[in-house]
Amino acid sequence: MKQDDCADVGGSNCDEALERLYEYLDSELDQATTEGIRAHLDDCGYCSGSFDFEKRLKVVVRERLSEEVPQQFIVRLRNALDQETSQI
Repeated sequence: MKQDDCADVGGSNCDEALERLYEYLDSELDQATTEGIRAHLDDCGYCSGSFDFEKRLKVVVRERLSEEVPQQFIVRLRNALDQETSQI
């Protein structure tokens, strides 16, 4: 499924769901936004695939790192991933 094939699902569209993916994964969103994105992910194969990948990536990074990651690195990594996602 391509992103263009997805309509608004659960009060959230692909762009919003992917843009807020990290906030969703980190439980940083309010309940209504979380529920909207969760509903979207349940019904959108394109976005749920991206979600599954990012969720697994976070688990691997957390398990493999034995020391604290500098906040500056996290910001740079998120920006790089956001740029990559926007090119899809």
